[in-house]
Amino acid sequence: MAQKAATLEVSELMQFLRQELDDLPEERKPGNNRKYEVEDAVMAAFSVFFTQSPSFLNHQRLMKSNKGKDNAKSLFSIEKIPGDNQIRNLLDPVPASNVSRTFQKVYQWLKEKGVLEKFLYLDGEIDLLQKS
Repeated sequence: MAQKAATLEVSELMQFLRQELDDLPEERKPGNNRKYEVEDAVMAAFSVFFTQSPSFLNHQRLMKSNKGKDNAKSLFSIEKIPGDNQIRNLLDPVPASNVSRTFQKVYQWLKEKGVLEKFLYLDGEIDLLQKS
């Protein structure tokens, strides 16, 4: 009998990711240009994998219009939703190595928890297109 792969609550993943994002460098100078946090920009960019929408802000606006509320805070812990231009302005200065390091930590965390098991195929490679 096949062993059931570990599962993970989305909130657990978001919390771990948020924690790892605290280490990202802040390239902005102190002042009044800090309406949005770098972490919120990363979470908004990351959200496209969940929402399947190219613009997180537009998706949240549509959700609010259709359902009376959005999930920016409850799911992604985003206080203020940055637009596409703000996301680019905040993330462009962040070195790719920092983002890669964060990805590696999240990947390792998921692997240790056994969450990736159900995505393995053939010779142990991960099939990212598999649907649950």
